[in-house]
Amino acid sequence: MSPAVLYVDDEQSNLTVFEAAFMDRFPVLTASNGHDAIELLRAHEVAVLLVDQRMPGMSGVELLARAREEFPDPVRILVTAYSNLPEAIDAINEGHIRRYLHKPWNHDELQATLLDAIEVYTVRKRLATLEQHMRQAERVYALGVVSAGVAHELRNPLMVLMGQVELARGDISDLPPVERSRVLHRLEAIHDNLVRVREIVEGMSMAHRRRDAEQQADLTEVVRLTVRSLQSSLTHRARTEQSLAALPPVRGSSTQLGQVVLNLLVNALQALPEDPGPSADHRVSITVRREGDHALLEVADTGPGIPADVQQRIFDPFFTTKTSGGTGLGLAITRQIVEELGGTISLDSAPGHGTRFRVALPLA
Repeated sequence: MSPAVLYVDDEQSNLTVFEAAFMDRFPVLTASNGHDAIELLRAHEVAVLLVDQRMPGMSGVELLARAREEFPDPVRILVTAYSNLPEAIDAINEGHIRRYLHKPWNHDELQATLLDAIEVYTVRKRLATLEQHMRQAERVYALGVVSAGVAHELRNPLMVLMGQVELARGDISDLPPVERSRVLHRLEAIHDNLVRVREIVEGMSMAHRRRDAEQQADLTEVVRLTVRSLQSSLTHRARTEQSLAALPPVRGSSTQLGQVVLNLLVNALQALPEDPGPSADHRVSITVRREGDHALLEVADTGPGIPADVQQRIFDPFFTTKTSGGTGLGLAITRQIVEELGGTISLDSAPGHGTRFRVALPLA
């Protein structure tokens, strides 16, 4: 069932008119006081909380303030008469509401406002779900990157040990038969266990390469949602420029693609100063376009750029240039996801000229 709009007003006639006017557009809940409204919020998924200001017991602003603490997700709107304008301004300044409407309300204005608020709520929920999936995916891919690195480090000494076992088999030919049989038995046991270890190592190196080629996602939509989730950070540090073309779906899930976009945007933000100052003109540009049978994603920043020696290691697991707070897994995970999806990732950077990451993903 779709989330509802909850209208709270102590005048029953207003509730009746509201329900009759909008029940065919979206689910409607009504309450005549703040206590009943709180109970409905606990029992139903509410997208929009629309509240009249002048109510006995608990005013509209008081109800919205309480709802903000216990139920932060619904979009909060206050309905007030002109005489209550200072109260509405206080509610806006304190962050209790998204906007206020004059009473008596106009049907068309209220309908447009509510539909917009429902869309805002829906986008917020999608962002929250995407962020949760991203965190889960990052843990999985981080484990995959770590296990692949461990497997890589173990493979060479393991092969040396297996080679030494083979050499030892030849070195015991001069031993007496009984002694040779006893040593050979031990070497066979060592060899069998080394084979088991090799199988484990190969499994570790392959586990992170699993694909789900059936999944498809809208890269442009994923970019829009991810940029929106980072909007406050982007606005604080840089001017954001977007050029997003509508494209056919690409291979991969929205979670995988969202992780790629998020990591690249976070990397671009971290390349810029935290307090750029009023005179700074830093930019982060995001481009999505089509090139043949691939979708191209480019994320560029106007940061200090990356030295050539660092570029050679930028995608290595655990490599980081940050003095604190960096795990060195973000770009390693990004490359891993891109390659799993059959794509490629590259960068173009020079000291003093910013950095541009370029991801090419096959269209589904």
